[in-house]
Amino acid sequence: MEMMKKTYENIAQKFFISSEQLLQDSLKIYLLHRKQEFLHERFESLSRYAVTNANELEEKIKQGILPEHPTWEELIDLKNLEQEIQGIQDDLNRLSKSGIYC
Repeated sequence: MEMMKKTYENIAQKFFISSEQLLQDSLKIYLLHRKQEFLHERFESLSRYAVTNANELEEKIKQGILPEHPTWEELIDLKNLEQEIQGIQDDLNRLSKSGIYC
């Protein structure tokens, strides 16, 4: 752990920022990157079925426009992705409100 702290300090000095700022920026970038990955995955799922959201996919399944299998499984995955995306956005909002990043 001490070695990691020293590494952070060295990197921060290299860029003329504090170790705390480097850690905060790293967290923000990590969360934004994960959100982007989930958004991309969501886009791929929605595109497969030519829908714009999970509710529209569910409606097409219920109306018989799309087959139940494997579309229901895809719908479950899509809803989970949307929850993950929202969770990350909530984390970003909390960080912003706490003044950790702007």
